[in-house]
Amino acid sequence: MNQEQLTTLLRTLLQFGGGIAVGRGWIDADTATALTGALVTLIVTVWGLYVRRNAGLVASAAAVPAVKAILADPVTANAIPSAKVQPAE
Repeated sequence: MNQEQLTTLLRTLLQFGGGIAVGRGWIDADTATALTGALVTLIVTVWGLYVRRNAGLVASAAAVPAVKAILADPVTANAIPSAKVQPAE
């Protein structure tokens, strides 16, 4: 699954939960809509920050078939389980 698919799934699950909460009278429809939007935004932002950390970017680059080798600092290189990623000396 890619990020767009995960975002769509998350939004759908939150809308489903919000529909149940509205149906039971726990919250009103406007509150459910606002909460869904806020939670999706927050979760997507946190996910984006996580995948764009140094190790995440290097791992993504190592997954590209055209990339033959990557030199990275030793800590990052050791955190990536790929033969393409080598520690810079």
